[in-house]
Amino acid sequence: MSIILALVFFTIVIIVGYLINRRNVPAAEKVVVDKKGVLALKGIFTHPGHTWVEVVEPDLVNVGMDRFTKSVFGFINKIKVPAKGETINQGGKAWSIERDGRQLNQVSPISGKVVEINQAILNDTKIMNDRNSERNWILKIEPTKLKKELRNLLYGDMAARWNQLAKEQLVSVLVPAGFPVLQDGGDISPDLGNELPDHEWEKLTKEFFNQI
Repeated sequence: MSIILALVFFTIVIIVGYLINRRNVPAAEKVVVDKKGVLALKGIFTHPGHTWVEVVEPDLVNVGMDRFTKSVFGFINKIKVPAKGETINQGGKAWSIERDGRQLNQVSPISGKVVEINQAILNDTKIMNDRNSERNWILKIEPTKLKKELRNLLYGDMAARWNQLAKEQLVSVLVPAGFPVLQDGGDISPDLGNELPDHEWEKLTKEFFNQI
């Protein structure tokens, strides 16, 4: 419970900081203009449920899962995604990942209509290990509340701080239990979840993921 409270508190702090400072974002790098002249922030934004959204165009975003999820879950055997044309909502279910009887539902970082599904990933989940967001996205979404909902997400330095805190909390949970969490260089072991027994896995899903 203390971990959950710490994560919630940190989320509030960095979101407040984002709202205060977002007007200082360099316009040349991080905004695009749609046909109506409406500005929208461009880049990758992170949801605390460990999913992300990348603004590709004002009316199109890529959505995927972060590396924290891939490491903690381990090998992914199957991904269940919504159908093309289906509407998903920010904070609602985006997809589920499965393997060996384990399942994790992940939240959508944005609301909108599914316009494309990455069939390559459905056929070969190892593609999600690719660091290139042009390859490791899961869904393409036509967003309905882009500017409003991006304000609820983490961006830039704040997203990096959030990820660092999650990693530190993961270490504090698993290292005392005898699990080697970090590789040389400080990255989380990419297949950590493959080594976790069921009781540790259930513990992590409750403390680190917004299960829905």
